[in-house]
Amino acid sequence: MMIDKENVFFWKKAITANTNSEVVMNGEGGDAVVAPWLVIRIDADVTGTGLFNVYTSDKENMADAKLLTGVTLPANAKAGEERVMRIPAGAKKFIRINANNMTAGTITAFLTFDTNIAR
Repeated sequence: MMIDKENVFFWKKAITANTNSEVVMNGEGGDAVVAPWLVIRIDADVTGTGLFNVYTSDKENMADAKLLTGVTLPANAKAGEERVMRIPAGAKKFIRINANNMTAGTITAFLTFDTNIAR
């Protein structure tokens, strides 16, 4: 799997509280092309029930952001836990992830156009 640093929300980020990711540009937005994969991975065991809310907006400052989808991990997820899914229809030009409900752990989240979902 190829990872482009411009498509990274979190990279081995230590989590101790509710945290917003970097904003990632999603081309011009829209649903005309095949959506990229969203990969969320636990790099070090987390404390709490990880909740990742994926927001989208037409503005880079995420003004008027809309919730696109949410991903909930099992309580106290262990290192190696991973979720891989397509970005849902309705994504606009910019995307950000809010990671919350965790008080410890390390996470990685990014977009990619190639992934091995049979892991």
